[in-house]
Amino acid sequence: MADQVKLTLTLEASRAARLSAAAAEQGWSAEDLAAECVVQHLEVAIRHKALIERLEQVDAAILDMAQTVGELGAPAAGIDLTKVCRYCQNGHDGDARADPAA
Repeated sequence: MADQVKLTLTLEASRAARLSAAAAEQGWSAEDLAAECVVQHLEVAIRHKALIERLEQVDAAILDMAQTVGELGAPAAGIDLTKVCRYCQNGHDGDARADPAA
């Protein structure tokens, strides 16, 4: 892959004039300033996309955990809640653990 890719940018005349004026103030060419703006915008877009993907992964994991907790909390025969939750041991094994909030 090439080190650089050439793009063509078409701007309205008034926007191109503003770009040229802003570039001149910084001692840059209008092309360099436009290229820098595009690079910065692409970086933000890439980071935003990665953030959204991670948020979707977290949402999916939270949903999985909620479903698991719902299944564990549903009444069913044969589930020993003392192995799932340490606060459900009252009265099961003689250990009189109190509510941790008390």
